[in-house]
Amino acid sequence: MKLSMIAVISLTLGLATFASAEEKKCGAFDIGCKTKKFVEDTKKFQKKGLKDGVNQIKNIPDNLKKK
Repeated sequence: MKLSMIAVISLTLGLATFASAEEKKCGAFDIGCKTKKFVEDTKKFQKKGLKDGVNQIKNIPDNLKKK
């Protein structure tokens, strides 16, 4: 009986921790949260664009680089 209670409690706490790891949604008037999310999204976009730009530069043919 005690073993099953411990198992149920462990499972419940494990699922609660897993559910809280999801992305936080900002409230309608939570300006701080929305600003932070906007800045993080912008940084991710810029890093992605930087990587794409480097790949494009590497793919320029040699005859175009000399001009």
